[in-house]
Amino acid sequence: MNFVTAIFLFLFLPFFLILYFFAQPRWRPVVGILASLLFYAWGDAVNLIWILILILFNYWFGQRLDSKPAKWILPFGLLVNIGVLVAFKVFVIYGDNFLLRYGDLLPMRASNWLDTLTFPLGLSYISFQLISYLLDVRKGAVKAEGSLGVFAFYILLFPKLLVGPIVRYRTLAESLPAPMLDTRQISGGMRRFMAGFAKKILIADTLSKVVDATFGLPVGSTTPLFGWLALTGYALQIYYDFSGYTDMAIGLASMMGLRFAENFNNPYMAESVGDFWRRWHISLSSWFRDYVFYPLERRRIPIIGQSFNILVVFLLTGLWHGIAIEFALWGLIHGFFIAIENLFLNRWLQNTFRPLRRLYALTVVLFTWLIFRAPNLEYAGSFLKFLFSGIAETIPLSFLATSPLPFIEPSFLIAFAVGILFCLPLGDYLHLRAERSSFLRLATDLLLFVLFVISVGAMVNGQFLPGIYERF
Repeated sequence: MNFVTAIFLFLFLPFFLILYFFAQPRWRPVVGILASLLFYAWGDAVNLIWILILILFNYWFGQRLDSKPAKWILPFGLLVNIGVLVAFKVFVIYGDNFLLRYGDLLPMRASNWLDTLTFPLGLSYISFQLISYLLDVRKGAVKAEGSLGVFAFYILLFPKLLVGPIVRYRTLAESLPAPMLDTRQISGGMRRFMAGFAKKILIADTLSKVVDATFGLPVGSTTPLFGWLALTGYALQIYYDFSGYTDMAIGLASMMGLRFAENFNNPYMAESVGDFWRRWHISLSSWFRDYVFYPLERRRIPIIGQSFNILVVFLLTGLWHGIAIEFALWGLIHGFFIAIENLFLNRWLQNTFRPLRRLYALTVVLFTWLIFRAPNLEYAGSFLKFLFSGIAETIPLSFLATSPLPFIEPSFLIAFAVGILFCLPLGDYLHLRAERSSFLRLATDLLLFVLFVISVGAMVNGQFLPGIYERF
């Protein structure tokens, strides 16, 4: 199931909210668990068993860590979570090669089972939440959850299953056993959900028409202008797709009486690459900071220690997205720029005209998105060369082969312009103004409702496009 499907909007969500709102606070976790199990099973019933096993294992690990644990408990718990995550990422990507090489050595039943193995929905986010839970319990930052039901409610919460954010247990521990509802929080959650829905459908999915078409063609089949439009459009698409889903998740959690931390803060207004990562996918970057970077810093290697630790963190950040050379390189490039910023570049940037600082950060981010989006490094290198080539160097194909290019629909241009406009802190400004005026609040609510209705119409009439970050 997905947030941007008719069955979720018109069947699952209304029935769930009615049951949840009218349930006693102490029974809301039960309603939440049942709804989350249905949500998960609808889209990935086969892999639900893996998630339930992880819940049971980590509940037991947490209980043991809370009561004079043996030294092996924490390492073993971490090994289970990391091992399951890495095994699925590696096998789902390279499983076909494994079967081609060793399939004959396996029993037929095992070979057939491995051939159907898929990556469990939300495993990347769930694994990191479980790891942070065990580490926080071990450090004494939080008490182990005593109720298996409440712990399962925390892990299975369907708003954060698809694309996060990575929600730490300690931020929800007090409200999970009996979530309390507040009318302002519910109404705020509804607004946040509608805004996220519109961002995903009207901006991200509209931009994807040109972006996917361009990246689906051989390099040089169109003019460099379309290459620049596609690359810039992808930077906007991934932001509005990911932040749109995050807004929907935060909104749904608010309607359930829970608060998720923010995951984005105007990332394309960053003034350095380090600043970008304080604004982009905040739950992931802060997770690596707290659970990988800080422990490495406490054992820093002299002279090159901090730079080396930064590279390690961003190599792992890249590999979190997938065990592939493209993601590893993407992470290492970000880590390299942050390392040189910490060494000397930040001092120079502080005395530089602010628009130039932002241009520098955007340039690095934009060209690394090319590596992130490209199917392989060879394609990325050819595409980069193509961007700076002349029209005479292209080999145009027929319209039948490049459709819908070279035509660009007005809807793409509108989504492109609105996407750029709202990369500025315009949304924050309008929100503050609306909070101070009942008229502006009413106007904003009406606009959100209209955009939501238009988005639903576009969703029903268009092709379903899953979230970009769902595959990670």
